[in-house]
This record gives sequence, C-alpha cells and structure tokens, in this order.
Amino acid sequence: MNLIKCENAHFFDADKFVSCPHCANEAAGITLADLTGSRQQEIDTASPEEPAGISKPKTTGWLVCTEGAARGESFTLREGENHIGRASHMDIRLSREPSVSRENHAVITFSPEDSSFFLSSTEHPDTVWLNGIPLADPAALHSGDRITLGTCTLMFVPLCGGSFSWEEK
Repeated sequence: MNLIKCENAHFFDADKFVSCPHCANEAAGITLADLTGSRQQEIDTASPEEPAGISKPKTTGWLVCTEGAARGESFTLREGENHIGRASHMDIRLSREPSVSRENHAVITFSPEDSSFFLSSTEHPDTVWLNGIPLADPAALHSGDRITLGTCTLMFVPLCGGSFSWEEK
C-alpha cells in the first residue's frame, strides 16, 4: 500500500488510484451520503424490464442438505435439467462437499408435461444413492426422498406435481 495525502488533505492509496478519488467525488458532486446509501429512501428504485421473449426458469422444488458440510442449506430446482456438482457453473453447487465431483455428479430433471422429477447419474453412478439404494438407472423422485452423493445427503422437496403446476396458472 502506498498511502499518500493529496493537496486537499485526503489520504488515498496511490497503488490503486492515479489521483485522489475523494477529490474526484467532490468534483462530481457525490457526497458521503450518496456513497454510504443513507439517502436511499429518497431515491426511486427502478426495476429493469425483462428482455422480450426471455423468461427465467421457474422454481419447481428444492433440495435440502441434511448431512454433510452444507447441512441446513437449501438449493432451488428449476425447470429442465439441474446439474449437481462442486463447480461454480453447476445448477446445484455443493462447493463445500469434497466427496461430490466438480461436474455432473448427478442430474435432477423436471418434466413439465407430467410434473415429474427424475434423478440420474451417468458419470458417477457408483456414488449416487437414492433412499439407501445405489442408483443404477434413472429413477423417479418423490417428496421426502433422500439423495446421497458421497458423504452429502439431500432431501427432495417438490413444489410442482400433485396439487400445483405452473402450467395451470
């Protein structure tokens, strides 16, 4: 850190800024209240419009970790395929679960046609268990099912199916 003092007695890190950021804010009319957000109640909040033709996938259910490093956390399932792994680009990210593969440890697929959920694992079938039974083939999921991936256990909680469907709305 290269802390220096500008001609207006402001301190700043010269390794990060070529000139005093405090003086630049003052010149632009930006106040401390603007920077700290203490005037937020005075500012209208605008929500950007969703681009036409693009919709966010709807929530269809959840996984709740009951055993493992993520115990107590929940993960949202969406329409279509939900890839489970540790990597940041996975739909269900179990980043603190070392026994879970980085990519595609398992997949939960939601089918809107019949509001059904299926669990599959083509890349790691020997480490995916459903209700205490090794997963050999894709299997239907039902409320309360327990999915074990390595040392992590997830409980399946559906939203869609039975009494609710996004298709009805």
